[in-house]
This record gives sequence, C-alpha cells and structure tokens, in this order.
Amino acid sequence: MAAGIGLTNVAHADPDLTLDEAREEVDELNQEVVEATERYHVAGEELDEVERRLERAENAIEKQEAKVEEAVTGMAGFAAASYQSGGIDPTVRTIFADDPVSYLGQASLLDAYARQQAAQVDTVMHERRQLEQAKLMADEERDRMEAIKERIEDEKASIEDALAESEEILDGLEEEERQRLEEERRQREREEAAEEENSRGDDRDSESDEEDGDGDGPDVPPPNERAQAVVDFAMAQRGDMYEWGAAGPDTWDCSGLTSKAWEQAGVSLPRSSSSQIEVGTRVSRSQLQPGDLVFYYNPISHVAIYIGDGQIVHATSPGNPVRTDSVDLMPFAGASRPG
Repeated sequence: MAAGIGLTNVAHADPDLTLDEAREEVDELNQEVVEATERYHVAGEELDEVERRLERAENAIEKQEAKVEEAVTGMAGFAAASYQSGGIDPTVRTIFADDPVSYLGQASLLDAYARQQAAQVDTVMHERRQLEQAKLMADEERDRMEAIKERIEDEKASIEDALAESEEILDGLEEEERQRLEEERRQREREEAAEEENSRGDDRDSESDEEDGDGDGPDVPPPNERAQAVVDFAMAQRGDMYEWGAAGPDTWDCSGLTSKAWEQAGVSLPRSSSSQIEVGTRVSRSQLQPGDLVFYYNPISHVAIYIGDGQIVHATSPGNPVRTDSVDLMPFAGASRPG
C-alpha cells in the first residue's frame, strides 16, 4: 500500500552499509517522511471540507423530506375532498402509487392530470425529485470522504514505514557516525540552497532594485506585537523534537509549529504548508521580516518562521529538534505574511 504512494522499497537495514550509503538512505527516507506528512495534512484539510459539505447535504435532505411531507399532506386533503364528492380522482392515486411516472403515462390519467390538481401533483413530484437529488449529493460526498480516509491511512503507513526503516539504519551506526551523518546532511542542504540562490541571483537582484530603489534590500522594521508573539513562541520551542503530525505541546512537525505560533497572534492557519502559503500577503525573499512564513522545496513540503538577520526557526525533520538555521538552508519556494 505504501509503495503505491511514493515510499521507496528499501530493504531492511544492512549491517554492512557504509556511512555514505547509510546517509543516502536516511536522507531519502527523511525526505519521504516530510513529503508524506505534507500529503497527510492536505488530505486532512480535504476531509474537513468534505465533512462540512456532507453536513450541509444531510441538512438539505432533512428540509426536503419536510417539504415532500407537506406536499403529500396537501394531496391527502384533496383526496379526502374528492372522496366526499364521489370518489378519489385517479390523478391523486399517482402520488401513492409504487411507480407514479408509469402510472401517469396512461393516457386517461394524463387527461385527468391536465384537468385536475395539476399544480398539486407537480409540486409533489418536484419535491420528490429534489429529495432524490439531495440524497444523491450526500452519497457522493460519503464516497469522497471514504476515499480521502483511505488516502490518509496510506500516507500514515508510508510515514511509519519510512521512520521505522530510518531508525533501523541509524541503530546500526555508532554515535560518532550519527553526528557526522547529521553534519554532512546539513552541509549538503546549505550547498544545495546556495546553488539554488546562485541560479536565480540575477533575477533576485533585479527584483530588489525594483522594490527598494538602492539594491541593498528593504529596511526591515521591528516586528509588531503580533509578529513578536509568533517569534517568541517559536523560539521557546527550540530543543523540542520533530514528530510527524504533531502540533505541540512538546513535539512538532513544521506546519504544526507555524500554525501554533501564529495562533498566539490570533491567526488561524491551515494545517499543511502548501495551504499556509495562501494565507496573508505574499512577500519576496528580500522583503522578509520577523514572523513571516518561509516555504521550501517544489512542491512545497516544508515551512519555517523568519526571525530576522537571515535566520529561521523551524521543526526540522525526523530525529532532529526545533532549531534555528540560515534562511538559505533549503531551496526557497516563497514566503507569506499572515494576518
């Protein structure tokens, strides 16, 4: 199941792995965890929306059932009146027949329909059609909900499998090798980010000139009270460990930390990083100020909080704590200012 959604089929940890081989496998598995966690949160947001639509559909069914009952009650009154005047008109019997449409197909009843109580019959049939449509919409939302729940379970399995495989590899390393592995990973991320920055450096310099006039970048104003609350909260979580799907109080994933930090400023953020970038005002890298959200990779799968002086604070990756790093540690994908 997990392999179908992107989990690399890595065999159980080989005790003869070299450090370089272990590093490559752990890096790959950790990135899979980050990406699968993002998909997990996106699916969760979709599930929330489908559940809201299903609730509206079920409310519509309840209201429509009341309308049908009201219309049929009106026809029942007409039936009683018809009986008192000499018998129930054939038109009325169409409402209570097992197959009203077929019954109406008979020529004699079509004539009766045209002559007697056409408006009442039409009302009942219309309300019944509306009820069936509401039920159909609810069924479609239930199907969507089940499909999303299955996706969520698949992503969860993907994450857990990748974490278990990574832990098995790390368990086979000495502490010194673990530390070296982590330092190499961080150095490689810095180099990749630097290459990304260099590849678009000319464009960014041009952008800065247009925005700032002097090419030196904008003056970053002191953070307002809300931004300060965001930065203070995030910085207070340094040392807490990364845990996929966590939003505190003692463990975090990247979007869990950013959403909880901005909650301190009274702003509610979506749970996935790819949705968080849509909140607030987009800002360029040269416009960053403390409290802004900084997004990484393409497609977006990581988010951090800018704290000033070219630094971010973020929940990093499995096995690592919340910490500060250079804003250029990872490939920059965009930034936004919530609020």
